[in-house]
Amino acid sequence: MSDTPDASPAPGSPLHVALLIAGGLSLGTGILFLIDSFGWAGGEFNKDFAQIGFSGLDDISLLPASQISFPLIVIGAICLIVANATAWKQTDGY
Repeated sequence: MSDTPDASPAPGSPLHVALLIAGGLSLGTGILFLIDSFGWAGGEFNKDFAQIGFSGLDDISLLPASQISFPLIVIGAICLIVANATAWKQTDGY
C-alpha cells in the first residue's frame, strides 16, 4: 500500500454517490440518443427505409443528435470510471 492520497472519492461519500448517479444518467441518456443519431435528414428512419428500399444504406450519416449523444456517453463513462477507480482496494484486489 502506498501513502499517496487517492484521487477518487471514498465509497459511500456524497461525491461518490453523485458521480455514480450523474455518470449513469449521462451514459444512459447518451445511449438512448444514439437511436436518433444515425439516418438521413428528411423523415423518419424506418418509414423512409420501407419506401426507398435497402439501397438507401449509402445515404446513412450522422444527424445533429450525435453532437449530444457521443459527448454524453464519454462524460458518463468518465464519471463512472473516476467513481470506481479504487474499488479494487475495497475488495483487496478481488
